[in-house]
Amino acid sequence: MKPRTIRYFLEEGVTGLKKNLLMTMASIMAVMACITILSFSYIVTSNLEHVLQQMEDSIGISVFIDGEPDSAEISRIRGELEALDYVTFVEYISPAQALDALKADWGADEDIFTGLDNDNNPLSHSFQLSLSDMDYQTLVLTEVSKIDGIGTVRHGQAETELITKLSDVLRNVGIVVMALLSIISVTIITNTIRISVANRRVEINIMKYVGATDTFIRWPFIVEGMIIGLVGAAVPLALSVPLYSAAIQNLYAAIPVIEMVQFRLSGDIFVTLAPMALAFGIVLGIIGSTTSIRKHLRV
Repeated sequence: MKPRTIRYFLEEGVTGLKKNLLMTMASIMAVMACITILSFSYIVTSNLEHVLQQMEDSIGISVFIDGEPDSAEISRIRGELEALDYVTFVEYISPAQALDALKADWGADEDIFTGLDNDNNPLSHSFQLSLSDMDYQTLVLTEVSKIDGIGTVRHGQAETELITKLSDVLRNVGIVVMALLSIISVTIITNTIRISVANRRVEINIMKYVGATDTFIRWPFIVEGMIIGLVGAAVPLALSVPLYSAAIQNLYAAIPVIEMVQFRLSGDIFVTLAPMALAFGIVLGIIGSTTSIRKHLRV
């Protein structure tokens, strides 16, 4: 396509938008509303999954060893644990380390810990396991129980199953919501641009009669749709960045207890959301314009 032709299409597209300014604003507002809802849905779903992932990562498997194993026995058990599928990290915790952790949690001066040091330490040797995916926790637990020397095994299987199910539900709901909003968005933009095209049907018919190709007639309207979609997506995105950061800060200030939870950074959110929203807005405009002009090309 020649540069002169491209310039013509751009000029005609902008001119068309100016001629139908009211409908142009209505179309932009429709796209803005849809992109805003889609952005909000993505931000909420993404942050919930991020929080659930943090909770999931904090749930591990604690494996306690029977009796008083020597260093060779500890090394053997550790090696077998590390060889298990889906186990990404194995940490050995001695009775002394476990006691120090209890003292840190309860306070080193608590009378309850008096006399429990050295040989009087009642705590067991143990290992803390981290998994690549908590969906495989049941399988790992089955394999752990087969290792000689393993005594008690503690795990948060019920909590893990709840988190996994909640994560799946949120993901599926997010997909369904985005799909429904996409359909609604296409319908709105198509009906809006159809009015604009109808107002120029005489111009389209004249161009057809003088021999203009369908592609030549269609491109200015495609440009209109692309501009509408781009502006309609860019405006809510530009507003979302500062609003998101402010919302997170206000949330931490209002509910200090949730500071233990880390929400996604704005950069991580919008590096994905921005191109997705812009592309979606442009596609909306293209679909709306091509759908609207189709019947007017049949002369």
